[in-house]
Amino acid sequence: MSSRAGNRIQRLENNDWKFMHGDFPEAETPDFDDSQWYDIGLPHSFGIPYFMTNEFYVGYGCYRKKLYVEKEWLGKRISLEFQGSFQDTQVYVNGCLAGSHKGGYTAFIVDITSCVHEGENQLFIRVNNLWNPRLAPRAGEHVFNGGIYRDVSLIVTQPLHIAWYGTRVTTPEVSKETAKIVMDTEICNEAENAAQCRLVSRIFREGEEIGRVCSALNVSSGDTEIVSQEYTLCRPELWHPDHPNLYVLKSEIWEGERLTDSCETEFGIRWFSFSADTGFSLNGEHYEIHGANVHQDHAGWSDAVTHTGIQRDIAMIKGCGMNFIRGSHYPHHTYFAQECDRQGILFWSENCFWGTGGPKEEGYWTASGYPVKEEDEEEFEQSCLQTLEEMIRTNRNHPSIIVWSMCNEPFFSDIEVMEKAKALVVRLAELSHRLDPTRPAAVGGAQRGGFDSLGDIAGYNGDGASIFIDPGFPNFVSEYGSTVSDRPGEFMHRYQDGVEKNYPWRSGKALWCGFHHGSILFDMGHMGMIDYYRLPLNTWYWYRENLLGIQRPALLQEGIPFRIHLAADRTEISSDGTQDAHIIVSVMDEQGNRITNSPEVVLEVVSGEGMFPTGKTFVFSPERNNFIEGLGAIELRSYYGGDTIIQARSGGLLGDRLCIHVTGSVKPENRQLKELQPPPYLQGAPERKQLSNISLNRPVFCSSAHKEHPGKNVTDGSFNTFWYPAEEETGGWILVDLEGTKEVKSITLEFNAVMNGVYELALSDDRKEFRQIYLAREGDANSFLTVHLSSERARFVRVRFPGEAVGIVKIEVMA
Repeated sequence: MSSRAGNRIQRLENNDWKFMHGDFPEAETPDFDDSQWYDIGLPHSFGIPYFMTNEFYVGYGCYRKKLYVEKEWLGKRISLEFQGSFQDTQVYVNGCLAGSHKGGYTAFIVDITSCVHEGENQLFIRVNNLWNPRLAPRAGEHVFNGGIYRDVSLIVTQPLHIAWYGTRVTTPEVSKETAKIVMDTEICNEAENAAQCRLVSRIFREGEEIGRVCSALNVSSGDTEIVSQEYTLCRPELWHPDHPNLYVLKSEIWEGERLTDSCETEFGIRWFSFSADTGFSLNGEHYEIHGANVHQDHAGWSDAVTHTGIQRDIAMIKGCGMNFIRGSHYPHHTYFAQECDRQGILFWSENCFWGTGGPKEEGYWTASGYPVKEEDEEEFEQSCLQTLEEMIRTNRNHPSIIVWSMCNEPFFSDIEVMEKAKALVVRLAELSHRLDPTRPAAVGGAQRGGFDSLGDIAGYNGDGASIFIDPGFPNFVSEYGSTVSDRPGEFMHRYQDGVEKNYPWRSGKALWCGFHHGSILFDMGHMGMIDYYRLPLNTWYWYRENLLGIQRPALLQEGIPFRIHLAADRTEISSDGTQDAHIIVSVMDEQGNRITNSPEVVLEVVSGEGMFPTGKTFVFSPERNNFIEGLGAIELRSYYGGDTIIQARSGGLLGDRLCIHVTGSVKPENRQLKELQPPPYLQGAPERKQLSNISLNRPVFCSSAHKEHPGKNVTDGSFNTFWYPAEEETGGWILVDLEGTKEVKSITLEFNAVMNGVYELALSDDRKEFRQIYLAREGDANSFLTVHLSSERARFVRVRFPGEAVGIVKIEVMA
């Protein structure tokens, strides 16, 4: 995919890369022999093929590619744009270090002008995903596969040009009658002489020009000018999830009669507000937000997701009747927000200052969210500020984005640095206001530690919805309903723990979570309403039936398998790394009905250059947890044109074939490709040195609570607070959610008075079935209890009082 506007060239460079796991600094030289390296295309992940394991490749990966420079480009600015590379990247051209970037989730640009020459040039990109105490995120429950996992483009411009993502469109005054459009354009002059030029800004709607503004300016050599222009539009077609109307701004720089640069910016016209009393309003009307959190990785391909994969994800969230996505918990591909604009989904774009519960040991992504060593603080804070700035600059024109979020659960930091973590959130919010005063700065995951009052909107996770009732400032349930479940799952909603009722002061709610995803924690990734292969669980069908009125599919039965059926969401894709085909495999009986029998099925590319994440074959089976109730799916892509023929076979059954046509140049006849192999080693969390309190600041739920003694007190780490049930309650209980299955070694209870009545300590995996591990009988007087366990896995810890309860100071779970 390439585009040419005026004298600007923008061309995808996703094809024809060489890659090898490991560190090869000597490969920067043009004459390095990379013949034994793998032939790959972008987007690419170190971990391919990756299927939700807790372990993943950690180390270096190196990329090489030939880049051809045309003679007429000399004297112009030549740059490489990276939409995302995780997470420490160095870019060499012809042995010259052209630039570097730290941070794994935002787009960046590298000027390679001084390093290139006419003809063939050698690119060498050196990337590592090593945990870095000074780089955000220091902690998170996702996986952190490295690699150039988003698109790379070549950009060629004249010395006088519009800066990279240099247009900003705002609509400070909007009504249903008129809209004031403000266009700020950043113009750079890197020529030797001053430039007398004109900026012409043209506004289009559905291909028709509807407005134009022209400004004359003089840009000195070496300077950058920001030109502000205004246009008033009558009867604007407003952007809304129900009618996502978009406009296009075409920005042109003219020197005399010569067009020197041009770029296009999609934007929408809308206004919105968050209120402490009335929630969220869009275009002057109250609007109920209901959506889901979305991680970015897909089965087999890990984080290396195509544009069509992003399209499918957004369409599936909207397809069950939801209208909102929280980008958990890092900036997503800029195409993600663009697609939210087009499909009509509100988007919460989040920075990657992140914390996670559990052990706080340096060296891995379970560390303290904020640095524990003073020498790491300044660089870490700069990392968070830089990522926020890059996220806002590259996404600021998207009407779907209604929130910039500073963080997620930053209170999962060591208590000694908690005040510094709070100060950083304040600093981030102030920067967000300076960079974009048109959107609020949210604090995601703010249910502990007083973080909720530090921004414009508080995002409450877990038990936050039940704790913070009408808090007096704009608020949102940024996570609810986390439930471990695999396909098919139960046909039911996940409204629980404070979101069962809608309140006028609450702006909305987001399910945890939309899709299964990779996680460094045991089963944290199995909480989606859609599985890793992008097939819905019954929960998704429940939401669709109840939000859209579309009845769920008829229940299927086992039968006599007769044949395998293949289908795809598209039968034509491009070879530039932006498109793939979602292949669906199902088992049919002789009458053509789908049945739930699940034999092993092998997919094979029998001709053509298409590939699965595992290469030319992919195996479905119940044992691999990828073929359930006679249904499975996987994504196929190709980096060369031509027809790809896929064959499905299963012992004793009729097979099927499917043709995917790939547009683009075909593979040279004599070229032999070296197929990518799995990474040479995997790395999980380092061996723990000592037991840790994994219940600290975890969600807490209870049968009731005294107003002054809420349930959250049992996990706040303080001996001065405690939980107490509502007066005269009998049969009360309190439950700690460890947010995923953990290996529990011991549990300690501390009461605020001597307890000589009956109580039960129990564990559960699903909050439905509990197994008793301790029962105190009448007369067993104590105020302190520790139960040691040999080998117990559990997610929930519950204390239940059949009779009268006493207060509990703490529930401490060690693992």
